Amino acid sequence: MRPKTHEYDTELHVDGQVLVLDGISYRGRTVLREGPDQFQPLERWAKGVAEAVGEPVTWRASDRGELAARGTVRPGEVTQNRRAL
Repeated sequence: MRPKTHEYDTELHVDGQVLVLDGISYRGRTVLREGPDQFQPLERWAKGVAEAVGEPVTWRASDRGELAARGTVRPGEVTQNRRAL
């Protein structure tokens, strides 16, 4: 059986604003597999960007205009696998 997926509007924010680097806006649509770790790819994306810019980065996922999930990662912070908890 194929895993179910869902498409979200996604963004990365720094200081409350959508991040724009070298003219690229970190906003778009992302298809994620449903399940307990479905937002982990966004967390990893934000972590990589936080390391690159040296500032905390907040990721957001919205569904039909409603916030579905969000989180903030900081450079140098170790991300934990939620399954390990």
